Amino acid sequence: MWKYLLLGAAVVIGAATVGVVQVQRYRLLQQGAELATLYCASCHLEPEPDMLPKRSWEAVLGYMGYWLGIEDISFLDDAPEFARENVANRHEALLREGVFPDAPLLNEEDWASLRGYYVANAPATALPQTGKPTLNWELPRFDIFRTSYQPEPVAVTTLVHIREETGEIYIGDTLQQSLSVLNGDGQLVSTRQFRPGITPVDIHFAGDTAYLGSIGDLMSQQPAAARPAHVSILRSVNQSISDAASEVGVPNLFRMADIELADLSGDGRLDLIVSGFGSVTGNVSWFQGLPGGVFDQEERVLLALPGAVKAEAHDFNDDGLMDVMVLMSDSREGLHVLINQGEGEFSQQPIFEAHAGYGHTYLELHDFNDDGLMDALVVNGDNVDSDPYNTLKNYHGVRIYLNQGGFRFEEAYFYPMHGAFIAKAADFDGDDDLDIAAISFYPDYTSDRPEVFAYLENQGSLDFASSTSEELTGGRWMTMDIGDVDGDDDFDVVLGGGYLLVGLYAYPGLAEQLDETGDPVLILKNTLN
Repeated sequence: MWKYLLLGAAVVIGAATVGVVQVQRYRLLQQGAELATLYCASCHLEPEPDMLPKRSWEAVLGYMGYWLGIEDISFLDDAPEFARENVANRHEALLREGVFPDAPLLNEEDWASLRGYYVANAPATALPQTGKPTLNWELPRFDIFRTSYQPEPVAVTTLVHIREETGEIYIGDTLQQSLSVLNGDGQLVSTRQFRPGITPVDIHFAGDTAYLGSIGDLMSQQPAAARPAHVSILRSVNQSISDAASEVGVPNLFRMADIELADLSGDGRLDLIVSGFGSVTGNVSWFQGLPGGVFDQEERVLLALPGAVKAEAHDFNDDGLMDVMVLMSDSREGLHVLINQGEGEFSQQPIFEAHAGYGHTYLELHDFNDDGLMDALVVNGDNVDSDPYNTLKNYHGVRIYLNQGGFRFEEAYFYPMHGAFIAKAADFDGDDDLDIAAISFYPDYTSDRPEVFAYLENQGSLDFASSTSEELTGGRWMTMDIGDVDGDDDFDVVLGGGYLLVGLYAYPGLAEQLDETGDPVLILKNTLN
């Protein structure tokens, strides 16, 4: 009898102990959630635990801990070496930028609670894509052509631009420190080497003058204070790019992702808008145009935040003044309209904010529903920053936000695409609606056929059929442009390959394989005409 009573008591005590442990665990997780709201949401939109799997959260939190002044990353001891190295390198970047706190902002116990909240509530593996349409692996509309442009030892193509008025294709390569020109058949016409070296990322033409934007530091290895990015002005480019007179139009810029030309001041001259992505620091700024196609050197800051990737100028409120829509990545992910008030003054109108995992990369303005209002084509899929695993994210892809008027935009279309990087819209099939060409720089490399390019053909009412070609999977496309390269009045596509190790650490040997198989440039010629 006593034996059974003691056994019963042990069961009750055991159950009570389990109950206490569960309550304690719940309280710790509750505390972690509160700490996440307090600390994580102070820098960016508070992320939900299910946005990353457990192992990715461990690495990400290692990096985020540095922002809180916590240097101990011993919880990553079981992580792969490349993951620990990635986190440590980011520590060095924060120290270099002088933003590492002098003392921890929270104690070890609270830090463990915050980490525990995310890791405990995260899925074991990344959540799958939902609503993904069937991808047709027979690519209609385009014939694929290789070019004579073959830089050695490998291409890191950071710029592709189709200059339709001449039928030329401009190619920028950071490894070659060059700007090359191809004709519509893909034959190399001329090349210009730059000394000191630059990394061309954007180019705009006004007559025979070219404005060339250099990121300055592609891999973000220099302190932001160095501000090595700049805009060059190339004169008489119609004669020869190699012999064109060159001058620095605007020096000492933050690590830029994009430049735009638009008349913001209303004086009839083109002003310069710079998206200074930066690293830890950056901004969106503009420089007033002066006679002779040059710019005033006074930097007028529109938005003092790092992470700007693309700006588009448009008069959204029909007041005769050009406004600026800006897409932000990095910490404060989101879309903003900077409303021109005149006299050089702008007010900020947020459109949406997203959490830091979205990795926004590209923006274009188009009227998709033919209502006279400019809609936003937005791409998100940058997939390296603090997550070294190239984790597949079901929220990466291509989106269309329809303009409702009054600076209100509503998401009307989403195409899931792992690691999506750039998307451009045009009427490729000649049926009077807008189709989309999209590339991915961080696709699903666990697949035998990673989706690195997608042609989204509009069937009407934003219903898109998706297709691609297996012939394109041997490349890693970092940049793209569309336009008429062969003079037959339809839209062609030019892809630029960027063969970097970044984003490939989790796939041993893949970088070398892509180096061997990947084309620096491919032309997809439209067969419509």
